[in-house]
Amino acid sequence: MATGTGVHLTDPRELLEVYDPEGNPTGEAMPRGTIHLEGHWHLAFFCWIARPGARGLEILLQHRAARKDVWPLRFDASAAGHIRFGESLEEAAREVREELGIEVELRDMVELGRHRQQHDHASGLIDREHHALHLLTPGPPDAAYRPDPREVAGLAWIDADDVLGLVEGRIGEATARYRAADAPAEVFVERTLTPGDLVPYADGYHRRLIEAIRGHVTTR
Repeated sequence: MATGTGVHLTDPRELLEVYDPEGNPTGEAMPRGTIHLEGHWHLAFFCWIARPGARGLEILLQHRAARKDVWPLRFDASAAGHIRFGESLEEAAREVREELGIEVELRDMVELGRHRQQHDHASGLIDREHHALHLLTPGPPDAAYRPDPREVAGLAWIDADDVLGLVEGRIGEATARYRAADAPAEVFVERTLTPGDLVPYADGYHRRLIEAIRGHVTTR
């Protein structure tokens, strides 16, 4: 949705809670559009799905839909979304069900702590987020995923070491197993990802994240 400022915003009227820079809730509710235009800190729920793979650990990346107001068609966490005002983490786990179409509850996930991230977008949006990070492992079989094409363009399984190689600039491309959101559940194709295909994060974020995930996933 375009606002009077001419900036495209996804769900601008959704009420979120304002947080302080240290990650504490303030009790103040504010529309999502205002939060992103004025740059207020807020809380988002992130779920990373990982499992043992042919080379060790593989990660499921979400290919963000083209309609997204930030990072459209980039690859990011398996599922993620804002935590609404008054919503608990248990309720926020709905993001995984809504985006990926799988039945999962917060109790099925492992908490991985918090991450603080700021992105200043060319569109004028200022995205200051505290991420409540969670891990789902190993997750359901591939055929169980029913991604919502309004939110998700596709899903990509990729080796964790390749993710690190891309974000740390050691490799220029890597191969993922990709399934478009509107493709049959069993249809995966090879797709080449480059560093520019991934949502960027603060230096060291992906390495810390993947090290934490490795502590909970047994690989050979």
